[in-house]
Order: sequence, then structure tokens, then C-alpha cells
Amino acid sequence: MTKRKDGVEGIDDGALKKRITSEKSDGRPWSELPMDVLGDISRKLNLVDHLAFGGVCWSWRMSALASERDVIASQPPLVVLPSISVDKVLSLYNIFEENTYHIELPTFASKDCCGLSSGYLVFQDRKGKDELWLINPITRHELKFPTPPTNISHATITSPTTASDSSIVALSRDFVHLLFYRPSDDKWTIYKTPEPKCFYADIIVFKGQVYVLTCNGKIWNLRLQSDASLTLFAVCDNPVRCSTILRRFSFQYRPNVFLVASDDELLMVNFRVFTRPKIFKVDLETRKGVVTNSLGDKALFIADMSSALISNPTKWGGRSNCIYALDYYLDPIYVLSLEGKILQTLQDTGSSRCRKCTFYSSYWYFPNKCFQVDFLNEN
Repeated sequence: MTKRKDGVEGIDDGALKKRITSEKSDGRPWSELPMDVLGDISRKLNLVDHLAFGGVCWSWRMSALASERDVIASQPPLVVLPSISVDKVLSLYNIFEENTYHIELPTFASKDCCGLSSGYLVFQDRKGKDELWLINPITRHELKFPTPPTNISHATITSPTTASDSSIVALSRDFVHLLFYRPSDDKWTIYKTPEPKCFYADIIVFKGQVYVLTCNGKIWNLRLQSDASLTLFAVCDNPVRCSTILRRFSFQYRPNVFLVASDDELLMVNFRVFTRPKIFKVDLETRKGVVTNSLGDKALFIADMSSALISNPTKWGGRSNCIYALDYYLDPIYVLSLEGKILQTLQDTGSSRCRKCTFYSSYWYFPNKCFQVDFLNEN
């Protein structure tokens, strides 16, 4: 195993290519294998080997491109590991295969990760001088947005195609402001919290709408048309609270309520490790959140800035109707029942928390979202 020119650690492309072109046999060269055979092979590879497969020769590259969406969409959630050397290498950990993938990216030293959206990692310059930089570590596609007026968190883009047709929405790092930038804007717009003594908690784009969660369990609809507005959309059955944690000798607000979506469901989750979670299914017609006690064949993968409801994790050897939790300060990955009981503690990834790290903690990365586009509904 060696590192390719584009930074992916996997098959030795050069050696494999030489072997393919130099081997003499009675059969046809490997580079002339039928496309349907190459397609069957490429679809059975893991993420890194699939990327390496496409670097061997022209015909293998064409086969890899043809199956790229299917292969990436079939990948399990991966853990983005914090690392002191993250300015050179991004590490993604597969909890089911217990493998770590290392992907070299353009240097992003002195930048902090402030969001994960549609397969993109969102980076902000620590000194607030450079533009926001978004990169998809799988497709290598990049986007850039103007520098926000303050440090941000939970940044979310509305249509991951080009910066010229996408808006970006974020929370300030202290969770007291909502910020957004639209292609037609010359500067960022800032909203204070809509109610007194209340913090923002999360943002999500679902079925063409931007929803914003506040710490009291209320869900707001952010309209990004010419006359932008933030209006109350839904209220869950019971009010919830967000936690405050002690970090570096100063209190920092940290939400423990999340908005989570699958293709057809929007959930509000009140979650803290070792306590019984509350999961509310949001009815878009009645605009109410109703407690649900079962996820069926799905599992909830939850972390500070990235959560998702994933169907049929048993296909990777995982569990359904449970929660995979990455806690802010705890290294183990806990698999919890919906009653809050520990079902399994997964292998420690060996990550270390470091104030100099681009990633202060681990996050979930969802490869299946790389090609998902949820354009805003203008109506």
C-alpha cells in the first residue's frame, strides 16, 4: 500500500500499471477487460480502493466514473478524526471494518472546520482573513464564500453545485446569531435569536426548506427569498434544554438538541450520552413534534456538527433502531439503545483532542451525501 499522487493511500498505482502493461500472457491485457467485468469489480471495492482503481488506466478510470455514485452512496458513515497533522492529511475511520483511510488535501493550515454539508467540509480561517473554503474530500470539488463577520459553526449550504447558485447558512460560534449569505448579497445578513434567553442550536435543509432549531425545542423556517424572514414553524411536545460545558477554564454553550433528516423524515433529537434520549418526529402538516420510540430499520448517527438517520446499517454489520454517538470529549464510540443503555462500545480510534487541531473533536462524515442536492423551494 502506497500513497497516490492525489493523496489517497491505497493500491500502488504505478506498480500496478506497470504490471498490467508489461505482463505477457496468452490472454488479453488487463487494461482491455470488458467494461461490465470492470464495473462488477469496482462496485465491490471499498472507498479508497475504488478511488485507486480509477487511477490505473483509461479504461479502469471510465469504469470507476460510471460506478462512482453507486459506490460512494453505498459507503457507511465514517468518522473524521482530529489530528495535529490534519493540515496535510484527512483521516476517515470506518467503524465497521476498523480501517482508517488517509486522504491528502490541499493544505488548510490555520483553518478550523466549522461545518459539514452535502459531503463538503467547511473551513474558516482562524484569523478571519481568508474566504470560507469548502472541499469535498471524495470528489475534490471546492467552493468558496466571502469571509463571515464572526467565527461560525454548523455551516450549511443550500445547493452544492457552485458558489454562484448556492446560499450558505451558519450559526455564530457562541450560538446567539444566525448568519446567511446569498449569491445576490454583497454582505452577510445576521439575525439575533428570535426569543429572549434563547440560543440557536442547529440548522438543516430538508425538502427544499431551511429549518433552524432553538434550544427550547422550537423549529423556525428561514426563507431566503429577496425579503428574507425567520418564522416559527413547529413546536415539540416538551421544552428541552441545552447543556453548558466547562472548556479551557471558560464556560461554553454547547447544544444537545439536533435536527436530523433522512429522505422522508425530519427529527428533532434531545440527546446526551448516558441519559434517555427524546426523539420527536416532526409532522410537516400539523407542524408539531411527536415523541417516537422506534427508528425501525434505521439508526441515528449523531455528533456535534453532523448527524443523520441511516437506513439498514445491518448491511455493514451494524445495528438498527439504535444510536451511534460521537461525544464531544469522549473517545469511545457508543452504540446506545433508545432507552439510553449502552449496547456496544466500539474500538477507540486513537484520536487525541488538541487545541491546535483543525478538528477539535470527531465528526461523522456521510459519503452518501456527496451527490445529494436539496435545492431550495422558492414558493
